[in-house]
Amino acid sequence: MKRNRPSGSQQRKIKKRKNWRRSLFSSGESDVDEGNASRSLHQQDSDDDDDDDGEEEEETFRLSVYSDVAAWPVPVPDDLRVDLIKRGSEPFQNRDGPFSPVERQGEKSKGKSQQLTTAWFYKALPNGEKILRTWMVYSPLKQSLFCFCCRLFAVDDKVTVASSFVTGFQLWWKLNPKVSDHEDSEQHLTCLEKWKTLRAGLKLQKCLDRVNQTTVDREKRKWRDILHRLLDVTLFLAHQNLPFRGHRETMSSANKGNFELVELLSNYDPILKEHFMRLKHAVASGKRMTSYFSPKIQNKLICLLGNHVKEKIVADIKKAKYFGILFDSTPDVSHTDQMCEVIRYVHIEGDHVEVKESFLGFFPVAEKTAAELTENILQHLEEDGLDISLCRG
Repeated sequence: MKRNRPSGSQQRKIKKRKNWRRSLFSSGESDVDEGNASRSLHQQDSDDDDDDDGEEEEETFRLSVYSDVAAWPVPVPDDLRVDLIKRGSEPFQNRDGPFSPVERQGEKSKGKSQQLTTAWFYKALPNGEKILRTWMVYSPLKQSLFCFCCRLFAVDDKVTVASSFVTGFQLWWKLNPKVSDHEDSEQHLTCLEKWKTLRAGLKLQKCLDRVNQTTVDREKRKWRDILHRLLDVTLFLAHQNLPFRGHRETMSSANKGNFELVELLSNYDPILKEHFMRLKHAVASGKRMTSYFSPKIQNKLICLLGNHVKEKIVADIKKAKYFGILFDSTPDVSHTDQMCEVIRYVHIEGDHVEVKESFLGFFPVAEKTAAELTENILQHLEEDGLDISLCRG
């Protein structure tokens, strides 16, 4: 199944940025004028905003690839294949469901619908022992079964009998004997051997491109550490209800905003300190380097953390099962009615029982008729994954 990938121009930009990063490892550090460096860094962040749309497409593509097997491109690129093998098949298995039922067609069907069960992820041995089928992965996106290793090493995504577990298998009433036939097939055994061999080589660092892979892994760790610190700063400012940006962000401004806390921490944190030194060196040498300090990046971090908090609240509401709703609207300064969504539920933890009212967000309301308000409320409850039939009060 083919997925949209970054365009050619976007890929060239990404490759160019990677080359700049590699060049920084071999270059020495030099003293630069602080004022010029700060001004250039600000200009660089402004230039980075122009590429944010392309980066957002790239990030969306990467997130889908690492969350669902059906989003993998076929054939899988070598660098992505290595990364997926390092992660393993477990994050993609989804063996605990939920599994969507499939309607059977035809008058002679024994049942109207069939559904996958967790038991199929385990193989029963002749001695009665059950072992996990590590190759079997389920795609919630396509609601189909895939073979992890066959999908990794597939040459194309043409639909054939032999490639049913590459393009997605959904005929649950044919799991027996299709699953056994597949894991005994020559194609599957060949791909399984490739998977296990490459995984062992990566673990022992005995691959041909070990040096390049080590460099890539070091870069990943560095950027992951930087993003962890930026997320912590974002959490702190959001928790304290502090503004991120200043009134003016010119170089003459004495206070450009509270996100400058990152620069303060760089005086005591070696990872952030190295990041700032590399930025200043890149500016002094006329090169561009990703900083992750621009206002758009700040907004993205806030949205990601906000969505995560909302998911936790919704999960807590679902655990309570029954809930009550509170919706009210008020016009803002632009005379747009903003509807407030609050859910009331009972939170039980051990012997502690508490009635909670959790705010889930605002959404604009165009009409104020009973029908329109009802439709908006039901639509947003459905988007949040809450069943209106469980609403009480």
